Amino acid sequence: YKKGESQTNVEITNESDWEKLLQQEEDEMKKVCDDIIKVKPDVVITEKGVSDLAQHFLLKANISVIRRIRKTDNNRIARVTGAQICNRTEELVESMVGSKCGLFQIKKIGDEYFTFMTECEDPKACSVLLRGASRDVLNEIE
Repeated sequence: YKKGESQTNVEITNESDWEKLLQQEEDEMKKVCDDIIKVKPDVVITEKGVSDLAQHFLLKANISVIRRIRKTDNNRIARVTGAQICNRTEELVESMVGSKCGLFQIKKIGDEYFTFMTECEDPKACSVLLRGASRDVLNEIE
């Protein structure tokens, strides 16, 4: 995980200024989420983090969020689902939303959670899931 490219420090002396700052942050986050909601996705997948506030707005719209995935995984998911990767929410259009994935599931296997995208139309990628008695056994198989 890499921190953001810009960091900002704010010094506030009045409580009312703090309230205004929080309100402005909430308004901006609402705009970003509204841009996403208007294209009607079921799942949003991002390489970056997602704030609690954004998760709240998206969850209210019944949109799941997967965050902090690797760029290579993001490219594979885009290929499988027919989605286009977008860097700015203002540029989103409905045609960018992937519609080739039939079923999206999260399953717990052992101690870890895995995401499955199945029943895809004309899939262009796949994963092989190996199970073994221990990690050492699995590492030998690799």
